[in-house]
This record gives sequence, C-alpha cells and structure tokens, in this order.
Amino acid sequence: MPIEAVIAALTAAVLHAVWNALVKGGGDPLLDLALVWGGSALVALLCLPFVEAPIAAAWPYLLATLLIHLPYGLLLAAAYRAGSLSHVYTVARGTPPMLIAIATALFVETLKPGQYLGIGIISLGILVTGVAPHAPVRATLLALCVAVTIAGYSILDGLGARASGEPIGYAVWFFVLMGAAFAALVAGWWGVRPLARYARANWRRAAIGGPAGALGYGLVLWAMSFAPVAGVSALRETSVAIAVFIGWWFMGDPMSKRRVTGAVLVLVGAAVLKFT
Repeated sequence: MPIEAVIAALTAAVLHAVWNALVKGGGDPLLDLALVWGGSALVALLCLPFVEAPIAAAWPYLLATLLIHLPYGLLLAAAYRAGSLSHVYTVARGTPPMLIAIATALFVETLKPGQYLGIGIISLGILVTGVAPHAPVRATLLALCVAVTIAGYSILDGLGARASGEPIGYAVWFFVLMGAAFAALVAGWWGVRPLARYARANWRRAAIGGPAGALGYGLVLWAMSFAPVAGVSALRETSVAIAVFIGWWFMGDPMSKRRVTGAVLVLVGAAVLKFT
C-alpha cells in the first residue's frame, strides 16, 4: 500500500465518521442525510467548472454507483432510527472489507496473503469494537443490508475512478448527481416545504457534513485509482473506531474493554496491510 493511499484512506475515515455522527445525532436521519449529501453536492457544484467530465468508459460505473447509493441512503437512515451509532456503523462498515476482498479477488485484482490477513484483522477488530450483543435485531439486519450496498458501490467506485482517468472529476460529478437525486427522492417522500423548513433550521449539518463527505469520498476514489480497492476500503473502515469514540463521548454509547481490544486490532490490521 503506497503511503499516499494510506494517508488518504485514514483521512477519509475521520471525515466519514464525522458526517455519519451528524446524521445519527440529528432530528431525523433521512432528512439529515439529505442535508449532508446536499451540502456535498453544493461543494461539488462549485468545483464543477474546474474538472473535466468523466470519459464515456466511466459513465456506466458512475450511473451504477448512483443507483446503489439511493437504497444505501434509505437503508442507512432506517438503520440509524433502529439502533445506536456504534452498533449500526460498526456492522455496516465492518462487513464490507472482506466482501470486497473476496469479490475483487474473483473479478478484479488479487492481493498478497499478508494483505488478506491485514483486511481480515481489520474486519475482526471492527466487529469486536462495535457489535452490541443485545442490539435490536432490526438494526443489525438493516446494517447488514447497508453493508451489501457499500461493498457493491465500493467496487464500482474503484473501477469507475480507474476508468475515468480523473478520480477527482469523477467524484465531483458523482456528488452533483447524487445530491440532486437523493434530495428529489426525500422531497418526494416528505414534501418540498417540510424539507426546506428542516434545512433552514439545521443548515449547519450541511455546512459541516457536506464538505466532509465530499472530501472524504474524493480522497478514497483518488486512492483507489492507484492502490488496491480492497486495501483502501479496509483502511477507510477504520473510521469505526472513531465513530465508536464519538458515540461514547457525545451520545452516551457504552465503552468497554472489548471495544478497546477491537480498536487495537484495527490498528494492528492497518499496520499489517501497510507493510505487506
């Protein structure tokens, strides 16, 4: 793993945990997710004149990941309604790295044994860190469904970023389209006026979460354009340790020796992945 990819993925991990905490900590996860992604779309719109449109070969991936992100957003909001940040975020983000590693090994790229070991340790550490033994079954099932969508769009994003030849431009166009599509979906569900009222009262979530989401996504796509997709994904999911800390410090989620042990495993797995 090139050091640039490691730094990009770990920075994206922090940014990802921040915007997810904003979504979970708000008044309604679905509306807050629409605000965050809408904020990301505004940031991307400002960048649009400075990037080139993706080439034709990248558009099938871009449209496919866009279609997967719509159910991903709906499922994520439903999961956050049903369970805590620490539990939902952990299951949703801890399961995909191994799914991605298996899928990319079958269809895209093969990793070294040590890299698979690092991904496995990270996945184990993530699950140990945040899985709550007595969590609501509904929250767990929804989080697993979220995990499947994450694995799907992560692979598509990696392939799309490489096909585009310009991962930042790919990310900018994605967020413009994604923000518009998801806002239209939520507005159709809740109504334009209720969404506008909610946005006026909670605009700070968009102001903070929007840039965080856009920058984090761009960093991941840039890293995936030259580093293994499974490795970048696994490092990005170290955000679980950050999300667990945020959930404990700000939202009252319990902390335990098990979660500390899981966080240590995540760090060990990241080290193995970097140096193999």
